[in-house]
Amino acid sequence: MRVSKDDEDDPQNNWENRKTRVVQSIRDNDFDFFGLNECSSGIQTYLSTQLADTYAFQFFSPYSQDGAGDKAQGLAYKKDDFTLTDWHYFWLSDTPGTMVTNDGTMNRGGCCGVLTKGGKSIFVMVTHGALDADVRADYAHVYEDMEKLYNTSGYPSVFVGDMNARPADDASVAYRTYWTDAYDGAGPSGRLGPFATYNAFDLSRNMYSNASRIDYIYYRGGITPLNYVCNGILYGGYYASDHLPLYSDMKID
Repeated sequence: MRVSKDDEDDPQNNWENRKTRVVQSIRDNDFDFFGLNECSSGIQTYLSTQLADTYAFQFFSPYSQDGAGDKAQGLAYKKDDFTLTDWHYFWLSDTPGTMVTNDGTMNRGGCCGVLTKGGKSIFVMVTHGALDADVRADYAHVYEDMEKLYNTSGYPSVFVGDMNARPADDASVAYRTYWTDAYDGAGPSGRLGPFATYNAFDLSRNMYSNASRIDYIYYRGGITPLNYVCNGILYGGYYASDHLPLYSDMKID
């Protein structure tokens, strides 16, 4: 879920007027764990406070070498069910461990860790993909490289986020050589909700025919998706974010 993008044309879609919608959306979707993008320091504090009864949060800002600060992506998980270990972050570059501006004026990277529940562990990676198509394609391999580097135990893994790439883009094709798209894995009978994931706060946009599917849930290694849900719910006639929340119920074999 992307949380911080504001709508310049309608103040109802600015953060201060929709932050309660974001919290309600998270509660309604009842994620076991989820990735999120574009969180300012204030948003990080707000979500961590408002959802403290259920979720723990770990954030990564690619605009600071120590990973702290604004424009952060992150991972949230049900704190009474999961423990998080082996937390790491990286940048899309030839030197992933070093902060770099790799998309014009934007820093792009990812974060990852291992979630464990009831003796079962899963490796989770979150990203906010580069806007530039060449950067996305040139460094698509970094996510696979980092999964192999940090998932040393070979746990089942998922890779999620706003990847800013449509299904036919070179980056998406590259990701699917290593992971499987949950949209594909669930099959037509297991898919619920709109096709597009980016709504741009535009209530007139046809989300069932528009090609803007740029958010993904990828998986690999002993995981079976039972469904794939893109949730287009409105709150008081407005979206919670300019991206729709996605989830997949998955069986870990």
